[in-house]
Amino acid sequence: MASIRELDPIVASRIAAGEVVERPASVLRELLDNAIDAKATKISVYLEQGGIRNLTVIDNGCGMSAEDLVLACKSHATSKVRTLEDLFNLKTLGFRGEALSSIAACSLLTINSNGNRIVIDNGVQSPVMPGSVTSGTSVSMEFLFENIPARKLFLKRPQSEATECRKTFIEKALGFEDIEFLLFVEGELKLHFERSDKKERAVKVMATDKAFMPAQVLQMTYKGENLALYAISSDPSCYRRDRTQIRLFVNNRVIDSYQLVQAITSAYSAAIPGGAFPYFYLFIEDNPSLVDFNIHPAKRECKLRNQSQIYGSITTMIRQALVNKTYDTDDRREAEPMSSLFEEPQKQEKPQQTKPSALSSTTMPEPHKASETAAERPPVAYGSQHSSQAAKPSAKPFDPSWFENAKAIMKKEPTPSAKPVSTPKTPEVETPTVASEYTYIGQVFNTFLMVQTPTELLFIDQHALHERILYDEIRAQRDVQRLIVPYEFEVERSVDDYLQQNSMLYADFGIELTRKEPLLWEMASMPATVRKNEKEIVSYIQNMTGDIESAQKGLFAIIACHAAIKAGDELDSVTAKALVKKAFELDRMVCPHGRSFTYIISKEQLYKDVGRIV
Repeated sequence: MASIRELDPIVASRIAAGEVVERPASVLRELLDNAIDAKATKISVYLEQGGIRNLTVIDNGCGMSAEDLVLACKSHATSKVRTLEDLFNLKTLGFRGEALSSIAACSLLTINSNGNRIVIDNGVQSPVMPGSVTSGTSVSMEFLFENIPARKLFLKRPQSEATECRKTFIEKALGFEDIEFLLFVEGELKLHFERSDKKERAVKVMATDKAFMPAQVLQMTYKGENLALYAISSDPSCYRRDRTQIRLFVNNRVIDSYQLVQAITSAYSAAIPGGAFPYFYLFIEDNPSLVDFNIHPAKRECKLRNQSQIYGSITTMIRQALVNKTYDTDDRREAEPMSSLFEEPQKQEKPQQTKPSALSSTTMPEPHKASETAAERPPVAYGSQHSSQAAKPSAKPFDPSWFENAKAIMKKEPTPSAKPVSTPKTPEVETPTVASEYTYIGQVFNTFLMVQTPTELLFIDQHALHERILYDEIRAQRDVQRLIVPYEFEVERSVDDYLQQNSMLYADFGIELTRKEPLLWEMASMPATVRKNEKEIVSYIQNMTGDIESAQKGLFAIIACHAAIKAGDELDSVTAKALVKKAFELDRMVCPHGRSFTYIISKEQLYKDVGRIV
C-alpha cells in the first residue's frame, strides 16, 4: 500500500464540494441563504444557461468588509456560529462555513461587497481589489465544474437546470414573505414576488401552477407547547395527483419529511378523492433546541425531537379546519362556514321542486344508501356543458366520524349469498336482486362502471370499489403469504418504542412483526397482493410513529391502493362484471375511507332533465 499523506488543499476542497454543490440549484440555495442571513430586503437572481454558464445573486443586505472577504471562502469560516452550543440554538440558515469555499473550489467565483471585490478561480484566491458594488453584495458563479469534467457530465440540460433553480427560488421565497424576490432567466424577468404577508405570498406561489384555482383558500393555525403551526391550503375541490405541492418549512427552512407529509395526506384522506393530494404549504415554528439541521450539508433533512407532537398537531389542525373553519376568499366577502357544508341531509330544508333550466348549476346527489327512499333523495340537477362550474371537481362531503363508521362496516361479516341491490323500493317495482335485477352497461371514461337497475343508473368508481374488495380480503386475512426468509430491517429508537406498543395493528393486515433485538425487527408475513412492495411497506413501518388511526389508513393506502385497479385502466367485460357482482354483495357501497363510490341518477330525474314525461 502507498504511504499515508495529507491531500493537497485544492483536492480536498473539491472532494468536500461534492457534498454541498451538486448542480446550479445547490449553489443558488447557498447564496440565497447567505443573502437572507445578511438581512436583505430585496434579492435578485440572474441565470444564464440554467446557471451553468453564470449564476448571480445580488442583495441589499449588510455586506462584507475587506477583512471578511479574505476569510469568506476559507473552509469552515463563518459568522453564524461561535461555540458548540450555538448549533443547538440556530436562528440562521447558514452555519456550516462550507458553502462559499465549496462553490469556489469548482467554479470561477466573484464576490463584490461594500466597495471591495475578490475572485476565486477553482480554489485559487486573488487579493482584495476595488469593487463596483458600494452597498450590499453581488456573488457571481461562472463555469460550474468546467475543470471537473467527470462532475459536469452529470449536469442536465440548461432548461432542466433552470427548472431546478426555479424550484429552489420559489421555496426560499415562500419562507420569507417580507423579502422581495426577482428571478431573471437569460435577461428576462420570469418571477417577481413583492413583499407581502405569508398568505398572499403562498397564494401567489400556488398560482404559478396552472391547475390551481385561487378563488378560495383555507388558512389553518395551531399553537402548542414549544410549537406553532400555520398552513395555507387549497379548497378540497382543487387538488393534484402528486405530492409536489405539499411543502414543509421548519423555522422557515424547507425540509423533506416523509412522516409529516404522511400526516397531511392522512388527515385529508376523507375530504378529497383517493390518489389526490392538496396544495398545502405548512410552516412550523419549533423551539430551536428541539431541531437539529446538522444532518447533511444540503440541510433539507432535520431531526425533530418532538416529532410525535408535531405529527398529532398537524392531524388535529387539518381535521378541525376542514370541519369548523371558514374559507378566506380573495374578494373578502363573508365566507360560508365549512361545517355547514357537512350537515346531514335530513337536517336541511328540502328545496322546492322546480324544473331545472338549461343553465342550472351542477349538484351532486346523496351517497347511495340502502335505507334511503326515493322521496327522501334530493333531486339531481345537471348543468349545461357551457357552465364554467361543470368542469370543476366538486368537494367531497367530509364526515369527521367516517373512520368509526367504516370500522363498524368492516366488522360485519359478508354473507356468501347474494344481497339485494341497495336501491329504494317503489310501489311498482320490487327490490332488485343480484341475479336478475341489474344490468352491466359498460365502462365510462375507463374509470366508472355503468350499471342499470329498474329505477336508477349507477356509476361505480372502479378503483374505490376494488380498494374495498381488497381491504375486505386483507382484513379477513384470506391471502397472507409467509416469507421464506424473513425481511429484517432496522429502526430508530422512537420507532422501536412505537412498534413494541403497537405492532399488533399491523397483524390486522397480515403483517407479522417480531423484535429480534433492540432496533432490529423482522417481517415474517405480508398480504400476497402486495408481495412485490415489501420495501415500501417496510419503509412505511420504519417512519411511522403516529396514532393508530393514521397508521391504519396509511398502511391501507400502500397495501390496497397499490394493488387496486386504477382509474384509466381499461377492463374487459368479464372483469368488470365480476367487480359489479361483488359491489352488489356489499352491505353498503362505501370505500374503506367511508366514502360512497357510486354516483346515482334516478329514472325519474333523468326523464325530467331531458323533458320526457314518465
